[in-house]
Amino acid sequence: MNKDELKNDPWTLAEEIPDGDLYFFQIPFNCFARQFGENTGRAYGKVLSHFKGYHLWFYFGDKDSFEVGKNIVDRIVNEKGYAKKINKNIIKYSDKLRCFSKKVPQKNLDKLSNKQLWQIYNAQDKIHKEYYTWCWIPVAADMFHNDLTNRVKEYLVNIGVGSDKLTEYFITLTQPTKKSLIFIEQQELLKIGTVSSPEKRMRLLEKHRKKYYYTKFIWVAGEYKLEDYVKQLDDILSGKESCAKIIAKQNKDLQIAAKKKKALIKELKIDKHWQNIFYEFGDFMVTKIYRRYAQIFALYQMDAILKEIAKRFYLIPKQVRFMLPPEVKDMLLNNKYDENELLARTKQCVYYVDKDKEAVYIGEEADRLIKQTEIKINVDIKELRGEVACSGYAKGKVKIVIRAEDMKKMNQGDILVSIATDPDIVPAMKKAAAIITEQGGVTSHAAIVSRELNIPCIIGTKIATKVLKDGDMVEVDANSGIIKIIN
Repeated sequence: MNKDELKNDPWTLAEEIPDGDLYFFQIPFNCFARQFGENTGRAYGKVLSHFKGYHLWFYFGDKDSFEVGKNIVDRIVNEKGYAKKINKNIIKYSDKLRCFSKKVPQKNLDKLSNKQLWQIYNAQDKIHKEYYTWCWIPVAADMFHNDLTNRVKEYLVNIGVGSDKLTEYFITLTQPTKKSLIFIEQQELLKIGTVSSPEKRMRLLEKHRKKYYYTKFIWVAGEYKLEDYVKQLDDILSGKESCAKIIAKQNKDLQIAAKKKKALIKELKIDKHWQNIFYEFGDFMVTKIYRRYAQIFALYQMDAILKEIAKRFYLIPKQVRFMLPPEVKDMLLNNKYDENELLARTKQCVYYVDKDKEAVYIGEEADRLIKQTEIKINVDIKELRGEVACSGYAKGKVKIVIRAEDMKKMNQGDILVSIATDPDIVPAMKKAAAIITEQGGVTSHAAIVSRELNIPCIIGTKIATKVLKDGDMVEVDANSGIIKIIN
């Protein structure tokens, strides 16, 4: 799109994120506008983000984001091996980011020079942006306009699948046939639950913590403690099924899903090219979690660096978290920074980027830009619709769960409602009779986990947390994608 078209392209909400800062999110946003076309052929024309404290909303041009998604789907459908190449490179660049992050020092940071701190900061920034040129592709292909989902369903209709079977067949054919890292982590915890000796179990739980402690870091703070895993395991052990039976059932369900997928491909006589697309689509869900774990680890490791930078210039860490890389460089190497500007940003600011411009706004200019994104939501409705991520039916009480601290209100059989789920709330997801999210795409975290747990799930409702509230009784029909408010 040219500049005039972008100017007339209204903003559409891409994601709302409860815990986000400029330090991290300028990485993807800058990449989207400047580097994303390297491996897709088309970057986003513009990105706008609004920070109110750590609460973030970010926006793309509505038409622009549709065209970016359409371009990627065209390549997936028409270019042999492109989907496989995406998954391969997600693993490659996730490993590169994790490998670098392991080397980020966590102790004796006071012995590093300002130049050394900048070198670490800058290197991580570059590697992380490079990571996004591949890792965002499945998200861009489906999350905002269901481009990939719609194209796959169109193909199924063209080969004779009726509307009564469309959702069922779509879910079967896009089902992952491999275990995600969340699946693996949860099974490792279940295996610890099969150990009879309390002393040995505690030793294994500590080992488990050392392996996965960072996965609670969403996106500015968090770390799992031993007591968190003890509580998770206690919740499992208090259930009706033994850990061994749960593991056996999960493995069997995965095998059954793989066999159903293979059988349906044969029944529908799907050609080799589309078979590859369906298997790579399933792998998008597996690599999504793989890259997310690498990314969370990177952010956890960089937290110590940001705190050291803040300490040297008598700033609070949050001020450093609202600086752009050139500003961090100027502060570290030339002692130039505006403390008051940074303090204002921590309260509210707007970040804008396109291929030619990058800027942070505060005050009246920020307010003017925020007004461009405002939308009205009708909260007096009795029915919501979204995309089916995992089919099924459930009825229960709504519990709004955004972050780990919200999980204490979640009871077995409740309906978990969230903006978007993340690894830190998986224990609550396991208790849910159904899951509802505002954001989505079939490769979203909620879709992946709900399929692995076989829990009915509807994603992409856009307004669920604005319309529903704790205690509401709802009926979730995750066969048709409809949520009805009963009381």
